[in-house]
Amino acid sequence: MLALTKTAYNQDIFFVLLLVSFLLISIIKGIYWKHSKLFFLGIFAQRYANQFLREENAFTERVSFFTFFLMLINITLFIAKLLVINDLRSLMGIFFAVFTFYIVKIIVIKSLGALFKVSDLSKLAIFFSFLFDKAFGLILFPILLLFYYLSFDITYTILITSIFLFILIFILKLFWLWKIGSNSFGIHRVYIFLYLCILELFPILLLVKRLFY
Repeated sequence: MLALTKTAYNQDIFFVLLLVSFLLISIIKGIYWKHSKLFFLGIFAQRYANQFLREENAFTERVSFFTFFLMLINITLFIAKLLVINDLRSLMGIFFAVFTFYIVKIIVIKSLGALFKVSDLSKLAIFFSFLFDKAFGLILFPILLLFYYLSFDITYTILITSIFLFILIFILKLFWLWKIGSNSFGIHRVYIFLYLCILELFPILLLVKRLFY
């Protein structure tokens, strides 16, 4: 009886988080679609990203805010599923770990920008780094619904699809960061490579290590 109650309680946690995620998507699509469309199209063409940045106002800030928390929730649920996490404490631990990682990334990039007097570059680095992570967070929503509520087990297929999408988006992110850093700002490629290894690749390697070991 206790096991059944605990399972239902845990499912309620995931249901609430997915419901919040759906609410955020509804707000983004229903109220801020004009700016959200520019934001996500920035993945494919820099001119859309530049237009979004030029139109910086209360609406674009809200889009950034809502997409940030959508990313946090969906990535947390995805990692929890990969690590087979079911209890509330561990789930909140993953959430705060993901949140702390992104806050630390912002602080490090802004600090480097202030140190080397390239604040414009640090702003773009944060924007493009988060842009692709937020896009992945949005794409994860239907995948998470299948993960948690599909009546038959195709977990392996969903997992492979998720990994493929993540790798594709991650490669696009590395490409854009490399291109902007080297072509638009003339930063030496060694520094770009160090940034990508430390702040982009290293966290992924830590997660992979946790999964397999």
